[in-house]
Amino acid sequence: MTPRAPAQARGRVDFETSDADLAQQYLADMYGRSLRTTGLGTGSLRHSRMGAGSFAVDDIELPMELDFAADSLGLLIVELRAGGGHRDLGGVHEEAGPGDVLLLTQPGLPYRARYRDTHSRAVSLDMSLLARALPDAPPGPARFTGYRPATCAAGRHWARTVDYLTELLANPEASAQPLIIGTAARHLAATALATFPNTMMPGHRPCDRTDATPPTLRRAVEFIESHAGSDICLGDVAAALRVTPRAVQQAFRRHLETTPTEYLRRVRLERAHRDLLAADAGRGETVAAIARRWGFHSLSRFADRYRAAYGEPPSRTLRT
Repeated sequence: MTPRAPAQARGRVDFETSDADLAQQYLADMYGRSLRTTGLGTGSLRHSRMGAGSFAVDDIELPMELDFAADSLGLLIVELRAGGGHRDLGGVHEEAGPGDVLLLTQPGLPYRARYRDTHSRAVSLDMSLLARALPDAPPGPARFTGYRPATCAAGRHWARTVDYLTELLANPEASAQPLIIGTAARHLAATALATFPNTMMPGHRPCDRTDATPPTLRRAVEFIESHAGSDICLGDVAAALRVTPRAVQQAFRRHLETTPTEYLRRVRLERAHRDLLAADAGRGETVAAIARRWGFHSLSRFADRYRAAYGEPPSRTLRT
């Protein structure tokens, strides 16, 4: 049986086959029914996926030459680690070799590619994440206008980000926490927008300054404090208040000298402190579990923040 694990599935899937029919069915399950593959010869397709719901990270080995074609797929970004090939997206032809990072596909554009003896790491990304990552963007769907990183440094940063998220997904305790995965997904989308040229550059609006008032700040604080346990971002706060994200940012900077994101982090740190005070270490409750519950993936950073805020390490609070 071919395991079916679409991009929105969570968890890990590993697959290997030298059967051309199984390989074609499997790749269609992974990347969309419109994907067509030809050329699977004597080699074996090896594919591993770690899915997080709104994004997935795949490691793919193709020790053969393989052709791909599709009328339209979603957003797929590939880093080639060995081998090479070429692809045509919307009439733009690109050659690729080891170390290259390519925006391989985007919605609405036909795609054709041929790869030979490749090992790559690919990221499938839900397009709706782009708007959440950049809430000040102009209205309308995102469109990438370039298919290679804007700079070599941007390409390296993309690869490091994906490596970090791969480690996060491999940690079952961290990847099970909605706040951590939600933050990671938006970070990945923001990195994609910073890596490849696109149409989602934010602009200023005349109403931003007039909406950055104490009542806007009060309502934003109330929203954040009542939804701190949910996977919220700046765009959610602005939508609830019916103002622009920039107005919310300016209200926090003007009246509290901080940012909405930093304020949310402080609220979550206070909730973690409260949980640590109420926890019982003798019943198996841990600092790590409480930190991850409130969206803190890095335990060392959590401990540093906690010590700065409360004058003691979180482990001491738990033991008290």
